Amino acid sequence: MSRLDEGFPPPTACVQWCQHRSYDLHVLDDGVEVDLDWWNGHLDRAGHDLRLRGRNLDGEIVEYGGATVQRNDLRIGTDLADGKHDSLGLLFLCAAWQGSHKHRRSKRRFPDVMNPHLSRPDENPVAKTLAVLDSCVRNRAVPDHPNSTWSGWPDAPGVGTSLMATFLWAVKASVYGGPAQLIDQYGVSTLIHEGWLEDPSVTGFTRRRYDRYVELITAWATDIGTSPELVEMWLVQRWSARLNEAGHGRYTAPTLF
Repeated sequence: MSRLDEGFPPPTACVQWCQHRSYDLHVLDDGVEVDLDWWNGHLDRAGHDLRLRGRNLDGEIVEYGGATVQRNDLRIGTDLADGKHDSLGLLFLCAAWQGSHKHRRSKRRFPDVMNPHLSRPDENPVAKTLAVLDSCVRNRAVPDHPNSTWSGWPDAPGVGTSLMATFLWAVKASVYGGPAQLIDQYGVSTLIHEGWLEDPSVTGFTRRRYDRYVELITAWATDIGTSPELVEMWLVQRWSARLNEAGHGRYTAPTLF
C-alpha cells in the first residue's frame, strides 16, 4: 500500500453500511433501465454489427424499448449483447449499464471506438480497440502495449478510464492493487472528502493512480470483512446521497448514511 494511505482506515459509516449488505444481492443484482432503442440506433448508425438486449419484468430477453440490465449481466459471453465480437459487445453493454445508473456520475455516452488515424484504407477501424479488449479478456490483465498512452493505459479509442475499469471488472481482470474495480467520479469525490490525498479527477487517473485506488478499497474491504465492490458502491452512493440532500434540503428523504 502507498505510504500516503497507511493509517487511512475505512469510515465508520462505510463499515456499518457494508456489513449490512451482501455481494450477491446488492452488487450482482444492481440493475438499471437501459433505453435499447437509443443504444441500438447508435450502433446501427456507427456501422457496428451488434445489438444490445435487456430483460423485461418477467425476466425475458427483449430487444426494444426500456429494459433491465443487471451488473451480473456484465460478463463475457453475456446473452444481452449479440454480435460478432464478444468483447466489443460487452464494452457497449458496460457503457449502457454505467451510463444509465441513477447513483453514478457517468452519463449516457456512445463510445466512439473507431480509430481516427488509419494507416491503410482497408484497415479495420475498430481493430486497435478490439486488440486491447481481447487482450484483457484473454489475459485478465491490462495489456502493456508499446503504444500505450502517457497515462499508462493502452491506446483504445473511445474508451475512457471509467469505462475501461468497468470492462476490466466484467472480465475478472486484475491490476497491481488487486482485482479490478469500478471507478466513478462520485466515489472518488467521497474518498477525497474523507481525506484521501489524490487528484480528484477520474478522467486524469493514470494506471498507477488507479492501482493505488484499487489497493486502498481492497484493503478497506479486507479490514471490514466484505468485498471491494461493496466498498466502491458505498463511496458512490454516499456522494449521490450528499448531492440529493444538498439539492432538496429538508424536503428530501433521509438518505445520507
